[in-house]
Amino acid sequence: MGHSHGTNTPLDWIRIVISLFLVTFSVIVVLALISTGNTQIARDLHPVAAGIILWTLIIWMSMVEGGQCSMVGLPPVDRELYRESHPITYKIAGWGHKGDNLDRYLMGRQFMVIFINFTIGLCGAPIDASVPVLGLPQWLEANVPTKLHELSRAILFFLCPI
Repeated sequence: MGHSHGTNTPLDWIRIVISLFLVTFSVIVVLALISTGNTQIARDLHPVAAGIILWTLIIWMSMVEGGQCSMVGLPPVDRELYRESHPITYKIAGWGHKGDNLDRYLMGRQFMVIFINFTIGLCGAPIDASVPVLGLPQWLEANVPTKLHELSRAILFFLCPI
């Protein structure tokens, strides 16, 4: 029997469904904030620009994180194992693992992650927490997660599955 990637028990399925619900809810709330112009970039540029920038940066962040995993995970692997099957990876790993290139890449990557996260916050974090979002009940806006402006942490739900 094959490996089922973390879906072995009913509890796994409950976790997956709850996570999917929270991610969907977070995406809807953040996109509603953007569409009403209640974010910095949506107000200063345009809501469509804020949405495009947000999703572009989320995709870029997934590539940055995936690249880091590969660059950090590949040094102990014999490069000859993937020389013919993955020639581009072979070339990149040869250059990236030479001397202190990996350390320099990781340092530069950290600055890029800070820039991306800061800009994602400008795209998706609410400016005015008193503006209702999607007509959500007041108790939800006020108490879960304490204040609406903290709902900008919903952006983390975007990044958690990546």
